[in-house]
Amino acid sequence: MKLTTAELEFLSAWAKEEWDPECYQRPAHRLQLAHGVTGAFFIDFIKVWTEAEGKKDQDILHAGRNPEPSWPWSTMEEFRTRLEEVKRHEATATT
Repeated sequence: MKLTTAELEFLSAWAKEEWDPECYQRPAHRLQLAHGVTGAFFIDFIKVWTEAEGKKDQDILHAGRNPEPSWPWSTMEEFRTRLEEVKRHEATATT
């Protein structure tokens, strides 16, 4: 599964912020809270990206350069659709 540039920018910023003790004050985490999305879902996106691209988990830290990304999904329906794609990809990878 290929992630969009906007998704990579967001996920990269989010992953970098995870190292910050005050991560929920940072831009990507504020977007996460504003949209009511559980962070574990982002880990699912990152996992699928690493498998599809042959990357290591920590490579996500260098996948984007924007420290203040936009929310990459135009609607919650779009987010749910992409998350379903991630889940399907994970399911086929483990069978």
